[in-house]
Amino acid sequence: MNRNIAFVTYETPYSPGGGIAAVMTHLPKALQENSKNPVYVISPFHYNLTKTIAAAPDMVKLATAKVSFDKVIFGIDILLLDRDVKWIFLKSRGKSHQGSPFFAGKRHPYDVKSKTAAGQPVLLRDSLFFGKAASIALTKISPKKSWTVLMQDWEAATTVLSISGEEKSKLDIAPYLTVHNTYDSGISESDLRQIGRHPAILSGDTVLDCSLPYSLDPVFTVSEQFALDMSSEVLQTEIMIPHLESVLPPRLLGINNGPFVQSSVPENALASAESGNYSALQTWKTKNRSLAFGAMENIQDSDLTPIWGDKTKFNQDAVPWFVMAGRDDSRQKGYEIACIAIEQLISKDIPARFIFFPIPGDEGLAGIEFIHELADKYPHQVICFPFLFKDGFFAVMRGATYGIMPSYYEPFGMANEYYLSGVVCIGRATGGICQQIVPNRQASSFGASAQQRADLWHKAFSPPTGFLFREADNISTSRVDWHSINDAKYDLGAGKSNRLQSRKQLQTVQSMANELAATIEDASNLYSSHKGAYFEMLVKGVEYISSNFSWERAAKSYLEHIKT
Repeated sequence: MNRNIAFVTYETPYSPGGGIAAVMTHLPKALQENSKNPVYVISPFHYNLTKTIAAAPDMVKLATAKVSFDKVIFGIDILLLDRDVKWIFLKSRGKSHQGSPFFAGKRHPYDVKSKTAAGQPVLLRDSLFFGKAASIALTKISPKKSWTVLMQDWEAATTVLSISGEEKSKLDIAPYLTVHNTYDSGISESDLRQIGRHPAILSGDTVLDCSLPYSLDPVFTVSEQFALDMSSEVLQTEIMIPHLESVLPPRLLGINNGPFVQSSVPENALASAESGNYSALQTWKTKNRSLAFGAMENIQDSDLTPIWGDKTKFNQDAVPWFVMAGRDDSRQKGYEIACIAIEQLISKDIPARFIFFPIPGDEGLAGIEFIHELADKYPHQVICFPFLFKDGFFAVMRGATYGIMPSYYEPFGMANEYYLSGVVCIGRATGGICQQIVPNRQASSFGASAQQRADLWHKAFSPPTGFLFREADNISTSRVDWHSINDAKYDLGAGKSNRLQSRKQLQTVQSMANELAATIEDASNLYSSHKGAYFEMLVKGVEYISSNFSWERAAKSYLEHIKT
């Protein structure tokens, strides 16, 4: 049977919020290219977001529909953007509900008010409405057609909760769930009644708990190691998903993402390096350092483009550059781990420079004030650009020596982006990081806890591509520490962030920072004294990512496990 395939997702490249948008940039297209099935992506029309607004003139109205939600009838427009795949946007027309309109995220899709006038979480309300609208849209887009529906995270899992009654009679649907992370949302009987479902036929107190019985096996996630982490990591089993621990992990199948960027490393430089001549590669990186300094000179400190640290004092010596980038998530990213480790290293006068490109998250600039403080304290060694600084970012990435990933957890991770930009990666051994970095086992910082995880994916004699670190597994305060990290209960008042000071007291965090500091020191020493070994790791890293991760491979794996 030739079924339509629909990705149902709260975010896309036209409404980015995190990793799902990056996956949606590549996976639907790869699935389209590797199957005979029409592929659609169904998402809300987030009317405040710049990329959604920019694409709107190219959208065509396919149909209109009525959605019954909380005993009120709402109109929606079903819009088509026909590009590499068929992008469907569900636009709520005109009305507000409980004091606020649907899909009103400002900086990103999830940036909405916390509660409605009635006290319901706005994101939950919007997700329930989206799921209901998506279930109706399936019958309008292609009547009498069978559908395989790939729901992305809990915000889209509401779709399967909504398929009942009239919609169910019109649909032959095979629903699957993909979890990109383990966030979930509580759900009540009154919430379920909003979408016309009687609570008696559902079980559980969360969206995922209620939707899992109606989803087919397997439940997908974005790396093989993250699937294992959900049944073995304290953060996952005891804090994030204790309510799902008996039902979710046994059903999980990890399918590794492909790379998120194309390689920017010159092919001729890689070819020369493979034969032991690293001069072209080194020249390319040196040129990009010059471009990076040029971009820094051209950007001016302002409210929109704040520069933390003194770009006139940032030392230009030929020492290793360590870069960290990505959207700040206080429960996931680990910027504070990096800062604690870096201050230790600077006090030891290690010859290195540190460059940060954080995109402020829900806590805003106040949430990462500790980076500001570090850059002000050590302007020769640390500089930070906490905004979208494309020219400087790409030049720094290509001119940098190492990328840092001290993640508390990592479903897949951006190690591939570092390597394909010409940067060797240092990462905490968790999730997809474990699979993307082949560790340097000769480093004195490579400990037993990192080795235990690396051994699942890499042979002892495999050529190293980077460095893995990990805190000890037997920390007595581990469970309490992880609860504290996830609670994120620190003061953000007066424009200051106490995240670093609060977490620095936790034994688990301090152990992570100590291990990262030791690993950075090993990496710096290797670059300073054995540049040939460094460039060999870089070449092997680019080759390893290119050879072992692809969207075609991911698409074929999905097609093996879903109804087509």
